[in-house]
Order: sequence, then structure tokens, then C-alpha cells
Amino acid sequence: MLHYVLHAGSVPWQDQLLYAGLIVAVIAAVFFGLWWRKRASRPQQGDFAALVQQGNVAEALEAQAQSPLADAADAWQETRHTMENVKTGVERFLALIWSLLSGLLCLISVSAVIGFAWDFPVVDWSLLAFYTVLGGVTGWFTRVQWRDFRGRK
Repeated sequence: MLHYVLHAGSVPWQDQLLYAGLIVAVIAAVFFGLWWRKRASRPQQGDFAALVQQGNVAEALEAQAQSPLADAADAWQETRHTMENVKTGVERFLALIWSLLSGLLCLISVSAVIGFAWDFPVVDWSLLAFYTVLGGVTGWFTRVQWRDFRGRK
């Protein structure tokens, strides 16, 4: 799927429409699930037994009077919050993956530099410089991605 994201122009419009439809369907399902849960948790008009079970009867009576449109507005706000949490989770997961991969490349670079230092008299200085720079850059990138994963700036 990453291939499709990188090369969106080469993907047929039918596939793009399918992916867009799937994303909209997931968002709609989350919205309707939250709206249904909000409506189902509220006691029905005239159900006094359910009102008594609520913690605060005055708030439960006020909640009965809310319209489905007000519940939809609340469900939409919860849906937006949920989608933001999903986005943050995906970004953190990608930061973790990049951190692990760049850390592995940094480890490989450091081991190559140590290997070159071990054979000191016979050293290919250009390759040693390349691995040193690569180790420094990947070490920095690992640090940045790890901080993103941890939620620090």
C-alpha cells in the first residue's frame, strides 16, 4: 500500500476511489457506533426505573431531553478525537520502526568503523570516512525518531 501512496499518479482511479471509500466507511462506522452508544446509554422518556439507577436524576432528566442531533454533534467530536488518536498512534508506530531500522544501520556502521580501526595499518580511508559519516547521521536520525516515538520534541 505504501507503493500506492508514493506513486498515486500511477494508481488507477478505481483503486483510489476504493481506498477513499474504505476510509470514509471506517470513519462513518466509528461515528455511528459512538452515536448509537450515546443514544443507547440514555434512559428513554418515561422510564423512571432507569432514571433512578442513574447517579444524578436531574442530569438524567436533562439528558433525556437532548435531541439526536445534539448526540450526533457529540459523537462527531468523539469521532474526531478518536481519529486524531489513531493518527498519533500510527505516527508513533512509524517513528518506532524508523528508529529501530536506523539504529540497526547505525550499529552496522559503528561495527564497520571498529573493524577498520582493528586493521589499522591497512585502512581504506574513504570507506572509513563514509561509514563514520553514515554512523553519525543514522545515530542522529535514531535519536530524533526515538524522541518522536516517546512524544518529546
